[in-house]
Amino acid sequence: MTRTTLILHGHTPATPLQLSRRSSLKWFLAALTAGPLAACGDDLKGVDWIAPPPIDAKGYGTDPNLLEPVTPWPLTLNRTEIAAATALVDLILPADGDAPSASALGVPAFIDEWVSAPYESQRADRELIIPGLAWLDREAQSRFQRLFMHLSPEEKSAMADDLAYPDRIKQGLEKPAEFFARMRSLTIGAYYSTPQGWAELGYVGNRPSTGPYAGPPPEAVDHVRRAVEALGLKLDGLE
Repeated sequence: MTRTTLILHGHTPATPLQLSRRSSLKWFLAALTAGPLAACGDDLKGVDWIAPPPIDAKGYGTDPNLLEPVTPWPLTLNRTEIAAATALVDLILPADGDAPSASALGVPAFIDEWVSAPYESQRADRELIIPGLAWLDREAQSRFQRLFMHLSPEEKSAMADDLAYPDRIKQGLEKPAEFFARMRSLTIGAYYSTPQGWAELGYVGNRPSTGPYAGPPPEAVDHVRRAVEALGLKLDGLE
């Protein structure tokens, strides 16, 4: 079991935001339907986006010890960055009814683990996420004279609305919008990889069957048949 897995299952809950998930899911669906952001390239249009120090720690290697797993790299987010990440993930997935907030399930710890890992994809995200967290606080200070973590839910939501819809991004906010989109994807992916997230989706996992195997349900058979026929083929023997 990795360090992230341990943290995800034992993180101390933060105070939940009183913001409906309807808003955050609206952001997510908007991103799915609008397509990807235009590439920003090196022109950040005045946005202060300073790359963080590179990671030089070792990874697991080609033959990790699964019996005594050890994560060989240190966590690198500082307290200010963790605070901003916590506020953002709880804005993306706040507590709602019986569903806990993202921070209650340790998503900030997952983000810290992710951007601290010495692998190519994580290094790319590190160069996006750490400056993005700093941008959140600078923008919050500029607009509301407070750090992002201290803003009201309405103020946080106003900032997110400027970043969440790819077809409405104002000139100069392309890079912050790219950061927000990546944080949204990581937050949702981490959250719904936990048992609590599975329960919210109604996912029960693999369960043993007893007695004779009943075979696939009719709905599954019909789905496969339509897919095969769409290819111009014929499916025989599966009833």
